[in-house]
Amino acid sequence: MNRPSLLCGLLAATLLAGCGQHESSTAQPDASSASTPSHSQSGPERRAAKPMDAYEVIDLSPASFPEPTYLELIRQVRAAYWSATPKDTAALAFDYLADYRAETDSFKRADIAKAHASELDQAYGDAQQRHDYAVRTRSLMQVFPYDASTGGFKVLFSSDDERSAVGVFKSVGNRHPYGAWSFRFVGIPRVASGHEAIYKPKDEAEARAIEAALAAQRDASGGSINVYAQYEGHPLATISSPAHDDTIIFGIDAITAVDRKTGKPLLTINGKDLGPIDIKCSTTRKALNLPEPAQSGGIEMSSESPC
Repeated sequence: MNRPSLLCGLLAATLLAGCGQHESSTAQPDASSASTPSHSQSGPERRAAKPMDAYEVIDLSPASFPEPTYLELIRQVRAAYWSATPKDTAALAFDYLADYRAETDSFKRADIAKAHASELDQAYGDAQQRHDYAVRTRSLMQVFPYDASTGGFKVLFSSDDERSAVGVFKSVGNRHPYGAWSFRFVGIPRVASGHEAIYKPKDEAEARAIEAALAAQRDASGGSINVYAQYEGHPLATISSPAHDDTIIFGIDAITAVDRKTGKPLLTINGKDLGPIDIKCSTTRKALNLPEPAQSGGIEMSSESPC
């Protein structure tokens, strides 16, 4: 069985998860086609973190997947995209109907979309019902040993690059000319700022359990342990491109450290401990209907990364 693989390291040069021998180029979002929700001048605000069972987990952390699992990931990521995208029948048909994607005749495509109108309406309605997701990635965080002086575990975030993303292709096969959906995460604390968080367990029993899990992987030097980052939050907006490489702008309300050995969550840093969401990319700002940051004197900055 074909085993699609995902390159999920959240590297700036690696936009999308790759599938086996399939090839894909980095998406170039067309910001003019982005949805434009309203936010405050300073940017989106973090919501209060919800109980973990309120989120649907999208697990992009494995290096490869059996095809049935990958098809389920397609269903999940596609729904996340359409949970924040204005209804567009042609785009819906492209994303949900294989026959529509394969057809090159414009009139026949329109006929296919019309024949499946009720199915597309149902798919869009279903996607709109859920907005809370927990996206597990291969991006690494560092968790340090328990520190009695602070009463907690220091956590460092190793990636804050808004330009990087991870996602899935829109079709499974030997090649993927059909585009992809990817997540663009906003709200990871800036590494350059030296931001760190202290997770304080609710009691000694929790502290001992976390420390035991970390100690089992720690060498004699007693340093930090690398764990996977899982982002809890919701789609804020989307960016579409003519090549159908479509982007989900995902606002982070909490970040969970996931044990790479067991796949179990170790601890969750809530939004109030992560600081404000800092938007770095001009295309993200445009999609969120935010003005560009201004220098003193009211001159708009032009040095921000376009991403």
